[in-house]
Amino acid sequence: VTKEDLTSKGELEGLKKHVTSLAALDFLVCLKADVFVMTHGGNFAKLIMGARRYMGHRLKSIKPDKNIMAKSLGDPFLGWANFVEDVLIAHETKTGLPEPSFPQYDLYENPLTPCMCRT
Repeated sequence: VTKEDLTSKGELEGLKKHVTSLAALDFLVCLKADVFVMTHGGNFAKLIMGARRYMGHRLKSIKPDKNIMAKSLGDPFLGWANFVEDVLIAHETKTGLPEPSFPQYDLYENPLTPCMCRT
């Protein structure tokens, strides 16, 4: 679902000249979605993941395993059924629920690191 799906053309027309307002609208749509799937490692996606973690993991947030998926996406002869099976197998343990803190995550993506509790 995108902001274009949730609004009429007229509602978005006034925001077209204001890129930051469009970004804020994107942020709110992603933040409040039932499920958020991170599709790239940019700061925007990391901020969404971090905000959803900070809010207590009430909504599913999934970070696909790109190393595993690269093999499937790089095979031009892989059929759809096999691709779906690869995705399911690669992510069967990814529930979108809380994950342990990893030191390589930055503060935007992981605002509840264990070291913050000690300060």
